[in-house]
Amino acid sequence: MNPMTRWTCFLGLLLLGCASSNPGPERCTGERTYRGPTRRSAPESVWPKLAAQRSLTGALDAGLTQALDTALDSVLKHVPAASVAVALPGEGLWTATRGVARTDTREAVGPDSLFQVASVTKSFTAVLVSQLAREGRLSLDAPVSTWFPQVQGAESMTVADLLEHTHGLVSFNALPGFEDGPHHAPEELIQVAAEHPRQFCPGTNWAYSNTGYVMLGRILEQVEGKPFADLLQERIAGPLGLTHSRMRTVDAPLPQVVSGHLAGAPITQVDYATPYAAGSLASRAEDLVRFWHALMSGALLPMDTVQRMFQDMHSMDVMYPPSQPGNTMSYGRGVQLYEVPQGPGLMLGHSGGIQGFTSVMAWLPEDDAFVAVIFNDNQVAAEAGLWALVRALREHRSARP
Repeated sequence: MNPMTRWTCFLGLLLLGCASSNPGPERCTGERTYRGPTRRSAPESVWPKLAAQRSLTGALDAGLTQALDTALDSVLKHVPAASVAVALPGEGLWTATRGVARTDTREAVGPDSLFQVASVTKSFTAVLVSQLAREGRLSLDAPVSTWFPQVQGAESMTVADLLEHTHGLVSFNALPGFEDGPHHAPEELIQVAAEHPRQFCPGTNWAYSNTGYVMLGRILEQVEGKPFADLLQERIAGPLGLTHSRMRTVDAPLPQVVSGHLAGAPITQVDYATPYAAGSLASRAEDLVRFWHALMSGALLPMDTVQRMFQDMHSMDVMYPPSQPGNTMSYGRGVQLYEVPQGPGLMLGHSGGIQGFTSVMAWLPEDDAFVAVIFNDNQVAAEAGLWALVRALREHRSARP
């Protein structure tokens, strides 16, 4: 299989993905015995390496930079444009954004060009929720009915259920008419999902659902009295100096975002503001690497909270079967754990996919490397680009005397 598409079945375009079509129970009793996919936690061995906070300042050595540039050249044979970054704590950071913003006009990406990162947004949302929880402004055990009394069964859903996808509401984009077309406000997305039969009773199972993260965005806004985009800027993007990260909103268009593509053809009829706190962030790979490094090194949340995000994670293999034996993927509180033995191995990160774009950001314990990749063509999984860069890194290291 082409190395640039080999991961598509396992990790590809799933993270603005579908939910189960099972209608689920008609009524719930409040009993929360979990009967869903198996759960696992990140290995304890990964945390000591992250405990020492090491900066990402400086440039990587010339030989490695050349190897990564060569790998990117190969990647760009398969996608119109890519934004990529590799950071080695204590050594430096390499980043590049190259290619064409639109294949029909051949307009090159510019120094301020942004890419939609889709469900990578969820990790930002989860950090905001966790910050407010640490500050005592929001309880993860609070019933969702506190903010959404009109949603049937919300009294038995918790904020933690929304973070972990154990609430049972269908993903709005799995319903007809919500993948393309005009803008849909968060309230509309929540309402239409709530009117659809539940997939299961809260806390008893797991199913990936963008609806829960839309609800989290509205909860954050109501708790803080500010738009979600402002909270993200004030609490994450501003303090970390993420100058290329912006929420796509209906009243603040971002003309510098490159066009998404499908198999090389530009896509024009997608409203990227609709996914909201579940997937409307536009960014570049360098910002994603800096964000992920800050989270994983304890700069955004205490390390015990970060570790909790990666505990009791739910297997995603039932909904997204792996393409090869041994590959696994699990979901925690706005984060993912990957195991790809015939590839990068263990990774802690998050992936994203939406019409026209794929993305991934991850830390690889074996390499102690932070890697982010964004493509503006959703026919090619960003994880394949990550693997191309990781191979180049490993080959460079193995060739050193």
